[in-house]
Amino acid sequence: MSERLYVVVAGSSPSFHATVAGALGQLASGRRRFLGALDKDVFPTAWPDVAEALVERATTYLDEVLPDATVELVDVARLDFAEHRLRQLIEQPDSAPTRGPRRWSDAPTVLVLIDAADGVSGRDVDSRLDAVDDTLDTLRERLGIGVSPYSVVVYDELDEDHVYARTRCTARKLPDEDWVLAAEVLVAFTDLVQARHVNQRAVLTETEPVSTLATALTGFLTEQAGDRWALHFFTGTLPAKLIQDATAIARRAGNPVLRGPNEHSLACGALARWQLQQAPFLLVATAGMVDELKGTLANLRDSQARGFIVFGETSPGGWQPFQGTVHDDEDARAVFAAYGVPCFYLTEPGRLAEDLAAAFRAYHRRTGPVVLLAAPEVLKLAGAVDVPSPTVATAHPRTVEDTVDTVARILNEEPAAVLWQCGNLSSAERELVYDLAHRAGVALVDSLGRPGTVARYHRGQVVPEYLGTMSIYGCSPQVWRFLHPDGRRRAYTEQALFFLKSRITDLATPFPDKILHQDCRIVQVTDTSAHIAPFTDIPVVEELLPFLRRLDGRLRPDDAVVERRRAAIRRARDAVGDPVARIPSVPMSHEYFFTEVNAVIEQLIVEYGYEYTGFYDVGRGGISAIRNLARTGPGFSGWYGRALMGDALQAIPAVALTSPGNVLGFIGDGAARLVPSSLPSLAQQLRYEGGRVDGNVSIFFLLNGGFSIIRSNRELQHAATADAQMSLLTPVDPPWQQVWGSTTVTHERMPAVDAKHLTQRLLAPATVNLFSVYVAHDNEGDDIMPMSRRSWRMRKSK
Repeated sequence: MSERLYVVVAGSSPSFHATVAGALGQLASGRRRFLGALDKDVFPTAWPDVAEALVERATTYLDEVLPDATVELVDVARLDFAEHRLRQLIEQPDSAPTRGPRRWSDAPTVLVLIDAADGVSGRDVDSRLDAVDDTLDTLRERLGIGVSPYSVVVYDELDEDHVYARTRCTARKLPDEDWVLAAEVLVAFTDLVQARHVNQRAVLTETEPVSTLATALTGFLTEQAGDRWALHFFTGTLPAKLIQDATAIARRAGNPVLRGPNEHSLACGALARWQLQQAPFLLVATAGMVDELKGTLANLRDSQARGFIVFGETSPGGWQPFQGTVHDDEDARAVFAAYGVPCFYLTEPGRLAEDLAAAFRAYHRRTGPVVLLAAPEVLKLAGAVDVPSPTVATAHPRTVEDTVDTVARILNEEPAAVLWQCGNLSSAERELVYDLAHRAGVALVDSLGRPGTVARYHRGQVVPEYLGTMSIYGCSPQVWRFLHPDGRRRAYTEQALFFLKSRITDLATPFPDKILHQDCRIVQVTDTSAHIAPFTDIPVVEELLPFLRRLDGRLRPDDAVVERRRAAIRRARDAVGDPVARIPSVPMSHEYFFTEVNAVIEQLIVEYGYEYTGFYDVGRGGISAIRNLARTGPGFSGWYGRALMGDALQAIPAVALTSPGNVLGFIGDGAARLVPSSLPSLAQQLRYEGGRVDGNVSIFFLLNGGFSIIRSNRELQHAATADAQMSLLTPVDPPWQQVWGSTTVTHERMPAVDAKHLTQRLLAPATVNLFSVYVAHDNEGDDIMPMSRRSWRMRKSK
């Protein structure tokens, strides 16, 4: 019995059907028949030499591999009708599930050629291709046929707006000349036969066994975090199957699947989701990309983020393997050892269960992500693996000496001013912090690296104890005045600075180490003893929540002490602001722009219950945003850890696609130019991969044509003149609007702040707003440099 193949020709154009039939008729030879095709000598137009050469070579090949096949043409006016016609012609697949992979040729081989202009529904090329995808899914599921870009060709107009490679079909412009279409048809048929029908290694994708590594890692993460963990991936030859399998598993379970313009962006997104949502991650990249995570790898470690980073790696023992990072001349494991990140080199399938058990134990040790360098032998392994459950005792650090009594005595009895700077707080910890601070008269501040851990607003209400941000750069004037009443720094006995869940990096305070050692009384609460700073006077090595609960039971502050502290907070709130914030210059000053924007945000909070997550990139604009804007909860700052420009911008899509809330981003032009645009990968996820932005994402690109922090350092700290290295040419797009999936994306130029218009834009749902804001460089404002604290603009008039 001869082999039988099918060619579906969909469309209502007689010339399209005739050209396809004429082209396929050229391939008939001997016992190979094309039912419904035209005879060889019936092709309706001129047949040039190149087409003759293609016919000759295709016929020679098909005579060898497909000598006596029957190929039946199935003509339908619309692609929707193809299922009924094919069902009449082909044998239905066995309903019983099959074990193991099925070869492509185990199912009917069908070439689908579509004249999409009238063969499918849709208002434009992209929507017609979407309709094709949906119909192909139906054919695959109901008839069991294989579907791939080799087997489906869609003819339409050329979409000049964008280019996207579909995974189920190939898109082509319908040729103006019949012979070109005919040549493409005979090439498509012969390519399909070679690549899929006679290729013994070609299998139906949905029947491929899932890789062992994908099953083990996704299963472990699901056990630990349910649907909170996300897959972050960037493609590559070695890990492609792992990515494919993990993607399918994650999407079935409802876990986010996130991409980015490069590997670094994946790490940024994973860090942001960990800090904001405590969401673990599986990050997959290809060989040789070890260095592409940049300093964000160290930030993931410092944040004690939980997740796995899998790199495809070459097999051991090779001489200078392409893109390999473990061989005679280098060893990537040393890089991770230097970072203090656990790393496992998976090379032996027989040891995989043991290696994964060790990796799972490392996951629980809170040392940051676990890196897996996976060799091809492990990446291609299929089937289940029995990994022993990790036996890691949960650490509950407690102080040897119960320092809670010492802390309670300070809060209950001492008249000293008390300030708490808070790191990453859980919801329960945040509620206790607000309650205890109110009862004891404690001033609350956040930091440049972790803005919004405590905030101006909580559940829509003003937090009277919140003063602002304490940091080496951009320290809020209210915080500075609290620390320096009457222009002088408080004495050691007059204040107590608490750092809750903070390592007290030099970014966290406006004081140098010498002052922290000699003149500041410091209480530090951390669950990691190695994080205790050398200048800490009262170290508390304990998890914060149980510490706060024990403190809650002992907090009985003297009324006079509380009132004295509250008075200090009130005086601090009266700190003078910069008059420049009221001058509507063009370009705008940072102070003016953020004063205007803050008025809009506070009105939204009060009148609409507005809440948002802020993203603040490294630069003058990010500092000004943190310093001047009222927050409603935790945000993500590129200043955390290594202060990597562009990290906040790269992290926005990962959170916007996985959280229904509002996002505000503040990005300088220096940071924006340093990293690739995330817009194409965001558009891809919104248009083609089921991504959704349900809330409002508004990104303010703050454009002053320079690297402001460096310039301020030169001009203010060193009294030197700026040069061209601090300048930056920034082109600005004209206004535009597009719709990506169900999300409206707009770009606007903003030379001034229109409060009414901005309010409307920030409240628009399922929207991404991109604002190009024109601002001026200024050394003095917003406490950018320590020297700026002496600026004449911050002095009260006599």
